[in-house]
Amino acid sequence: MEQAFALASLERGKPKQASLRRAMSCAYYAPFHMLVSEGAALIGSKLGKEPRIRIRRAFVHADMKAVCASYAGPPTRFPPQVAPLLTFPLDPDLQALATLFLKLQEERHAADYDVACVFNRTEVLTYMSTLNAMFVSWARVRASANAKIFLFDLLLRKSWSRQ
Repeated sequence: MEQAFALASLERGKPKQASLRRAMSCAYYAPFHMLVSEGAALIGSKLGKEPRIRIRRAFVHADMKAVCASYAGPPTRFPPQVAPLLTFPLDPDLQALATLFLKLQEERHAADYDVACVFNRTEVLTYMSTLNAMFVSWARVRASANAKIFLFDLLLRKSWSRQ
């Protein structure tokens, strides 16, 4: 997140699009790496560093997007194998995290692949502010049962859906 802020603030006056694009990309990777780190720590809590690194590599961006779409939406968006594991209503902080993750992933794709997309410093810095608030929100909910199911779901959604 610090790198994203530094890139967005790099040039005086009108920033280069390349700096703003890299800032948006970095902004997405801040919650991505936080979630996979938290998930690997939860799943591999009794394991050493090397197994937790391997667990982190098992998280898939597209799967995480699908999971976040469930948590960001109404309870009807959960597969029948996942819904009974959760307590409703979901904490608004958890829903906000999922919503922000989806939006940042969308913005990262635009920054990395859509050459017609133009970013401005204000919108990029607004994402940084929202991202900072999201980390504070995560600290409030991370110990909850729903947050732990969310972390497992980020990794296991496809497996759970096979039942």
